[in-house]
Formats: sequence, C-alpha cells, structure tokens
Amino acid sequence: MTGIFFEELIAPFPSYAQGVDYIENEVAKGRLVPIKSSGLNGKRPALYQRYRKVKQKKDMAPLVAKADRLIEPPLSAAFYKKHPAQFSKDESMIVDLQHWLSIHEDPPEEVSCNERSFEIFGQEKILAQHGDRLCRNLALNPKRLAYYQTYEPLAIYSRNDEPGPLLIVENLDPFISIRRLLITQTSILGFDLQSIAYGGGYRIESYFMDLLLFGSPALLNSIDPVYYWGDLDYEGIRIFESFAARYPEVRIIPWLPGYAAMLEAKRKFDIEKKTMPQYKEKQEPTTGEYFFAFFDSEFTSTVRELWNKGQYIPQEILNHTQYKSC
Repeated sequence: MTGIFFEELIAPFPSYAQGVDYIENEVAKGRLVPIKSSGLNGKRPALYQRYRKVKQKKDMAPLVAKADRLIEPPLSAAFYKKHPAQFSKDESMIVDLQHWLSIHEDPPEEVSCNERSFEIFGQEKILAQHGDRLCRNLALNPKRLAYYQTYEPLAIYSRNDEPGPLLIVENLDPFISIRRLLITQTSILGFDLQSIAYGGGYRIESYFMDLLLFGSPALLNSIDPVYYWGDLDYEGIRIFESFAARYPEVRIIPWLPGYAAMLEAKRKFDIEKKTMPQYKEKQEPTTGEYFFAFFDSEFTSTVRELWNKGQYIPQEILNHTQYKSC
C-alpha cells in the first residue's frame, strides 16, 4: 500500500493534537488525501493510517505573461503562451536569441553552425541541439540566423582528377589496402576503379554530404552509380540500405565483385574445414530485401543460410593479395 504513515506526518509537532490540526488543514487545502482503505488509527480525534501527498499545480499565469512581454518580433510568443512550462526551460536561450536579433536586423554573412551558436548563446553546441526546435517554436525562419551545417570530410583517394567508378567501403583495412594498390594499378578484383572512399559504418551518411557539397567536378561526375561494399552481416546490409535510402537522388548499388569474392573466399575456407566467425554482438536481423535484389538466388540463399547459423563474412576475409591477383 502506498502513502505516508500518519506518524511520519505528525512527527515534527510536539503534541498529537497539533499534528491532527496540521493534517486536517492540509486535507482541507487539498495537499493531502487520506487513504481510506488504510483504516483509522484508533485514536481521538482519529486519523487515517496513511495519507497521499497531492502534487500541486504551478500557477502558469505569470509565465504566460512573461513570455508575452519578453518575446518580440520577429519572434512569435504564440507557442510559449500555450506551453509556459517549456518557456521556463527555454527562457535563457530565447533571451540570448532575442538580443542577437536585435543587433542584427539583417541577416549577416553565413558562418558555421557551431560558430554562430557560440556567437548567439556563448556555447557552441546549442544551435545544433536546439536550433530547429527553437526556430519552429518561435516561428523564425532558420535562414535568418545565417549559418551552414558542417560535415566530416569523406576520406577519399582518386588515381587522378578524372571521372570514373567510385567505391565506398565500410571498413578501414580494405580501404587502406585498395588505396595502396590504386597508386600502381587500375583493376581491383577485375573491376576498373578510379576512386576509393572510407565509409566508416553509418557515418557514411554524413560523410557523403561533404562530397556532394564540396567534391571536385570529377568526383561529382563519378557518382552515377556509387558502389558500396561492406560486411556480409545484418549490420553491414542495414548500413547499405540506410545509406541508399538517405540519398534517393543518387544511385547507390552494392559492389558485386567484392561480395562475390567474399563468397568465393568463404568456399575455400569450407574446403579447409574452417568456419566463419560468429556474431560478436547481438544484431537485429534484417531481411535485406533491397540489398538482395541486386543478387541471384544462389548468392542470397548462401548468405541467409550462413546467417541462420549465427555467422557472417567480414570484408577482411580478402586482403591485398586477392585484390591484386584478380
């Protein structure tokens, strides 16, 4: 049974009678509610054995009035007048933003998101963490703050400044190995390759934006299609499908030579009676419907059979020797 024992409530008072007066007064004000199922304490005057404290609602009228007084054009107070509790949390940011706007009547020259954030709020991360929400709540066009997003640069190597096939690999070791080979040869696993980029797992989704914004004309002319190659496990397939979904305007497809070579290397391991590694951590299964649409039924069934055993094929099953010999 929940609630507070009456003894705990009256403990601060020197007499039982004073404690009774306190409890009855709190009940009358709605701050305490007797738990009748707990029963009476058998004393006179009687109290219930337990009481429940009632959380008092804060009077929001002063906050509504403050939001209406503080927030001025070009900001709108409408949202915060309806949500005064949120105004209480955001007030200091709103004050900083209001002040910055007051001394920048026209949008200034664009700077980066974190640079603008520090200028406005004295902290570099606030705009990235709360900027979209604040602008939406205050009915302010984010363009008024004149900042641009920054993205980690894509690690990429090209044989020369000419258009040609671009391959993005999930893991660092194959990226380094293939990059070394591209210095002296053009064919990797029998595929004529111009550029190699390091994806870094899900980070490729932000890395790739840097290429779209700042890539050379040759690279931008090399992204139809973009070839992607990763581990043959649930996570590797999910990374590919998430990346492809993030950029529907770009044709992103699996690098078939890499995946085929992984399966061939796996067959050699089978002959040597070596097994593929087990998943090192629990991974959420995926059907890989979009990914497997690029492959034939034999490839698909082989990979799924492997998954059913809790096994996967890492990119590192291949190395410099295999890349070079094909």
